[in-house]
Amino acid sequence: MSEEQGKSKRWYKNRRLIIQWFFAILILCIIAFVIYSGTHAQYGTSCDGYYCIEDKILDAVAHYQSKHNGFLPILNGTYTNANCSNCNVINISTLLVTNGGLLQRLPVVLNLSASGNDNCGGNASLGCSTDASYIWIVDANGNVFSYCAGAGCTTNNSGYQDVWP
Repeated sequence: MSEEQGKSKRWYKNRRLIIQWFFAILILCIIAFVIYSGTHAQYGTSCDGYYCIEDKILDAVAHYQSKHNGFLPILNGTYTNANCSNCNVINISTLLVTNGGLLQRLPVVLNLSASGNDNCGGNASLGCSTDASYIWIVDANGNVFSYCAGAGCTTNNSGYQDVWP
């Protein structure tokens, strides 16, 4: 057997091994994708909990400030809790995408009787709810806090208060 034929047989064996490994890795990648897709579809990537909503509102307020010369999207209502004294109610409707903001939809917020005391600014058609518990407030520096109102609230301090929404 010539040297040329010996190289050819080794290359053929190595090529088969490389192709087999390639298909094994390809199958593992497909299985990983199927598992990822299944868990992604089941659990989703949306975030509707208190802390996710708080972060989204904080980003939306900062975006609003940057587009409106530092002005805050506030209403007349004010709230005070342990985390914030003399905070204004956020006019969430101005933070919606339809109004040039970042929020895709109105988070579940508390609708109180006076228009300056709820995040909808008196526009209940946006989806404010009398069953919700949180009012979102902002201080003069643009820091976002919540005010929990209702029977399920532990306190009215900012942060998750054992009830959501």
